[in-house]
Amino acid sequence: MNSESQVLALHQTRQGADRLRELVSTSPVARLAGLESSPEVFEKKALKLQPQIMLVELSQGINGYGDLLERLRRAVPRGALVALAASKEPDDIMAAMRLGVREYLVEPTPLAAFNDAILRLARQSHFTGQPSGRLLAVIGVKGGVGTSHLALNLAWSFSRDPEAGNVALVDLDLYSGDLAVLMDLDHKRDISDVAANYDRMDAVLIDSLLAEAAPGLRLLAAPADPVAAEDVKPEHVARALDHLLDSNSLVVLDLPSRMDEISLLALDRADAVLLVIEPTVVGLAGARRFLSLSSRLGHTPEKIHMVINRDGAKGCLSQADVLRALGAKPLAFLPNDSRLILQAINSGCPALRDWPKAKWSRAVSQLTGEIPLFEQAREEAAA
Repeated sequence: MNSESQVLALHQTRQGADRLRELVSTSPVARLAGLESSPEVFEKKALKLQPQIMLVELSQGINGYGDLLERLRRAVPRGALVALAASKEPDDIMAAMRLGVREYLVEPTPLAAFNDAILRLARQSHFTGQPSGRLLAVIGVKGGVGTSHLALNLAWSFSRDPEAGNVALVDLDLYSGDLAVLMDLDHKRDISDVAANYDRMDAVLIDSLLAEAAPGLRLLAAPADPVAAEDVKPEHVARALDHLLDSNSLVVLDLPSRMDEISLLALDRADAVLLVIEPTVVGLAGARRFLSLSSRLGHTPEKIHMVINRDGAKGCLSQADVLRALGAKPLAFLPNDSRLILQAINSGCPALRDWPKAKWSRAVSQLTGEIPLFEQAREEAAA
């Protein structure tokens, strides 16, 4: 199989044309199939060639390119849209991703960053034929719904399965992540070291940043210093995930409820997303907003799995009310057990480890077997 990804490019300016040509020509994993200035000609070539990468200059913003990007996303299903943009405003990035852009590169983007983006897309689309681990993202519709504790227990449960292999847990709540506290881990390195050592990042270095929580389970912690968190960028997280997926059969991401560039990157790359919902009016409204955003970002409904946490808590809605409000059945209803959760947090260990027979623990163990991760991997390998 050809290891180079075929790239069809569209430029808005003469300077942009030179830049697109430079990026592709200096990448050992990309091959330029065409460079066009006319959106109409570009679209016709894309339909004919079905390129793996559609690289679009957005130095002047989307500016009428929205409909084109929408059509290309549907007409070239195996192709990935990559934007080379001037704006780094979150609203502009969100708008591009809603139109189907998979990688958003802000100029001046390093040549290495472009190459990394092509490698990520090749891995996701199996252009290279190389195996990689599975990526599970856990995100709450708002803060305080038990997302981190659930992510920790799921990672621990998966790590107990001999067939699952090594599991890495990554705390992407960069400013207030507390997984290291929940696991009672005294760690000296964290994800901010990825940013500090980005130019020499390799498998050995990323391995040195992980703190062992249990046999088969290791943690990449959030920065202890909020100032250091400012230095962590999407490209740093993307490269760290590349290495983690190469050396672990499963990577579990604990995401903050707020949407930022890193969260969008993680959700896009995830093989499955667990949406943690509290059974309240506010929680269900947040779930509907998230599902709407996910749809606009081009995620398939099969990728998002709803989990109701604290089911049966005083003042919360019943299961019947939740089902009526969501119009779909969640993957799991996890029973309310605030005493167990508090005990686990104070003891610095997963609830499944020390209280495996508790109702909440049994429900999470059952949930582990229902998340479609390794079954999908086995089907893809067989194909």
